Formats: sequence, C-alpha cells, structure tokens
Amino acid sequence: MTTEQRAARPGFAIAGIPIRIDVSWLLIFALVLWTMSTVYLPSRMPEIPRVQAWIAGLLATVCFFGSIVFHELAHALVARRARIPVSGITLFLFGGVSQIEEEPREPAIELRVALVGPLASFVLAAAFWCLGAAIGGEPPSVSVVVLQYLAWINAGLGLFNLLPGFPLDGGRALRALVWWRTGSLQRATRLASNLGRGFAVGLMALGAIQLFSGALVGGLWLLFIGLFLRGMATAEYRGLLLRTALEGVDVASVMVRAPLCVAPDLSLRALVDERFLRDGVRAYPVCEGERVLGAVSLDQLREVPAEELATRRVRDVMTALKDGMRIEPSDSLLSAIRKIARERLPLLLVMHGERLAGIVTRGTVQHVVEVRRLLAAPEA
Repeated sequence: MTTEQRAARPGFAIAGIPIRIDVSWLLIFALVLWTMSTVYLPSRMPEIPRVQAWIAGLLATVCFFGSIVFHELAHALVARRARIPVSGITLFLFGGVSQIEEEPREPAIELRVALVGPLASFVLAAAFWCLGAAIGGEPPSVSVVVLQYLAWINAGLGLFNLLPGFPLDGGRALRALVWWRTGSLQRATRLASNLGRGFAVGLMALGAIQLFSGALVGGLWLLFIGLFLRGMATAEYRGLLLRTALEGVDVASVMVRAPLCVAPDLSLRALVDERFLRDGVRAYPVCEGERVLGAVSLDQLREVPAEELATRRVRDVMTALKDGMRIEPSDSLLSAIRKIARERLPLLLVMHGERLAGIVTRGTVQHVVEVRRLLAAPEA
C-alpha cells in the first residue's frame, strides 16, 4: 500500500529508505504476538510448552512484520527506480505504507509500482511454503507450523491488496488501467476511490454482522479496517484534487512579501498585545536586524503560564532557524505544503540566500487552494 507522509518515530533504514514506526504499531504487534502464542500455535500443537509457544510466536510475529516491510520495500524501490521521490515506509496499526510523494508520470509506472507489492508477498508465500515442505516431518514441527503460517499470511496479504479499490494495490492497478484507457488521471482516481469506499462499507457491514453474531474482536477489527480504508480512499482523491489545483504554482507567486518580523528580546506580553491581538495572525518570523533567527507562533505561547508572559522573551519560546523551516522562492507550493505538514510548522521562511524574501503560512495555502478550486473547471 502506498500513501503520503505519516508522522512516526524514527526507526532504521534499508537500501537508503527510512523505516519508521508509528506508536500504534506496538498495539498490533502485541495483538499478533498474543494471538500466535496463545491461540494459533496451541490449536495446531496442543502439547507445545508455553515458553516454546511464546518464543515461536515472537519469531513468527517478527517475520510477519518483516514480510510487510518487504512488501512495502518492493513498492518503494520500484518507485525510486522510476525517479519518484520516496520519503520512507511507516509501520502502523493497519500494516505498512510507503510514502511515495508524487503521482506516477504515466499509467505503466503506476501499474508496476502497484503490482510489485502483491508479487513480493506471493514470492515470500512460495518461499515459506517450500521451506516448510523441505523440512517436512509428521507430525509437523513447530518450525513447519510457523513457516506454513507465514506462507498463508503472505498469500492472504497479497490477495487482499489486489482487491480493486483505493488505497489498496489492486485499486491502484485499476486506476492505472482506467488512466491508460481514458487518458484522465482524475477520472481514474475518482473511480478507484469510489470502489475503495464501497469495499470499505462492505467490510464495515460484515464487521457489524460479526458483532451481532458474538464475534466481538473480529467484528471490531473489520469495522476499524473499513473505516481506515474509507478514510484513505477519500483522502487519496482529495489529495489528487489538491495537487491538480496547485500544479505549476511556485512559492514566490503566493508568499507574503516583506513580512513583519518580531525582535527576539520582545516580551511575550508585548507580542500578544501588540502583534497577535492586533494583526490577527498566528506566527511571525523572528529577526535581529537583517538576520533571521527563527519563528514564533501563538501555539508556543499556550505552554507559558500567564504570570510569566511579562518576564519571558520571544527568544525563550521561539523555534530556532533550521533547514526544515527554509524554502526557496522557486520551489513548488506543493513542496511547501509537504514541508509544513512534515515539520509541523505554522509557517515557512522563504529565503533568498540568507535574506528573508517572504513567508508561507497554513492560511496562505488554504486561501490559494480555495481560490484555485473555485476557478478550476470540474472534469466529467
């Protein structure tokens, strides 16, 4: 599965691609481990000692999530080979996502990126099954049972992702084929997203039926997956509309020029009374003469007790200038949006060398998007 950037904790890297771990991943890791160790393995091997079941369960769980990373790496490496930026892979509650930051330039690339993930899962399924068959034995050993489980789970992962609805790989493959047939990426994305939402509603309905039948865990799980897929399908289509609306727009054409700066030694009380309340903005660059030091936002003041506003200074709470806050006037507005979201910043400093040329704020972006969407002709 591919998507745009998600916030997550730093992890490790494979082939130069960062693998990040969202905190929600810990929950699903624990759930899979508990299910393997206390339900699946004891049901297949009733005589297995408890300690051995937990050790084998841990090994199976690590290999399962390793398989998800392998699936996502396949997406990321094929995308990178096609010169599409990939910012990393995130493991989270519902599995994994590859952060592929641009739309493919042509349907053939989209099709390759989409199908290589399920193909990788099927390759793993075959490898685990053949290895289990080679070990053999009757009754099967714990190693064979674990290998059989990994074979089936990878085959299931590949088949599930081939379902024809966004954001699943099958939905992306369908989008590629419709895009090739119609020549319209927007029309293809709308169709795949609608199918994805329909599939998600079906999952939620199945989950509700299971809940009423007494299968509490299975029913809730299907409901959560359906809600997640429905939200992702909607977000993918809205993301495409956003990218279409901002295509060709650079930072220089929308930035706030000659922005008002605040001094680092200004008291926070004066910042509130003379700037935030008067101007109605949420963030300012912090400058000392011509030198840009960073930025300060209204959100940062919320952490300061009211009695300390008069004694504390802007420099005490500001975010110091760093590369993530800088952007060039010639950069695309889309890259500015991604940077604001990734760095969780209230504004970006548009720098021409070491000189402050302007700023881009969340409000700026929202205004430009609204105007361009109003002016854009809807596609049939």
